[in-house]
Amino acid sequence: MHLVIALTSILFLTVYAQAKSSDDTAGYSDNSTSESGCLKKFCVSVETHLEALKTELTYVNQTLSCDDLLPFGRPNAEVILLCRAGYAAGYDCSKRSALWVSYTVTPSIHNSANVSRSNDFRTDLELPKKCRKELNDFTDGYDRGHLVSSATLDANREMNSETFLLSNISPQLPEFNRAIWRGLENLERNWSNERGSVNVIAGPIFNGEQPSLGLPIPTHFYKIIIDPARSEAISFLLPHEALSIAQLDRYRTSIDKIESISGIDFLSLLADDAETSLEKQVSKGW
Repeated sequence: MHLVIALTSILFLTVYAQAKSSDDTAGYSDNSTSESGCLKKFCVSVETHLEALKTELTYVNQTLSCDDLLPFGRPNAEVILLCRAGYAAGYDCSKRSALWVSYTVTPSIHNSANVSRSNDFRTDLELPKKCRKELNDFTDGYDRGHLVSSATLDANREMNSETFLLSNISPQLPEFNRAIWRGLENLERNWSNERGSVNVIAGPIFNGEQPSLGLPIPTHFYKIIIDPARSEAISFLLPHEALSIAQLDRYRTSIDKIESISGIDFLSLLADDAETSLEKQVSKGW
């Protein structure tokens, strides 16, 4: 697993270094507070990391950007970039929430090992302390809702376990999480079985006034599903309320609409004509 924590222009500069050895060096440093921390067995400072780069040690270069997990480019929101075994996430420290996750759904992953659900919900220690969600941030009124589904990334234990990091979790109403959101997760796996492979970008939207339990509560969730082989997309913008999967079709929309409401620009690596064509589509259904 490679982790790269990107520059956030207002709050802090975080630099993450990870060794390629089996011991996994990992840590972060927050220049605004002089806070630093270690994820695993070893930890290196920013200075040590830069020196290692100069001497051509086997550290991951800071400019890595999860390219293999972002086939259409990195969405342009100013976020901390997190790279996992099966997904990338753009995390907003001010909201203590990912604004987007990007992953590929393929039968070679979700129909392979089918490891048991790890269920190890936990704080993401790869984030600076001020940005993290904690288990006690969630109350009985909200589920810990996955942005990337556990069942979608279950090819091995590491991949599945990383879906339970709280950076991949949003507070969701049970009647939303266990109904329309779960149904859409099932559909993305079914569509990958039919089509071979689909790419997904999903996340919460915080639009206007939101209830709060210490964490801002999303007003909407979105999911963009792209079939690159057919140049087709199907996208959904879901109000965060009790909804059944039978209601899904009424929330089909365009990527343009999701961009307008979220303020995030997707698909930046596509040629302008292809991006325009794909983003204006409102699919009639797959």
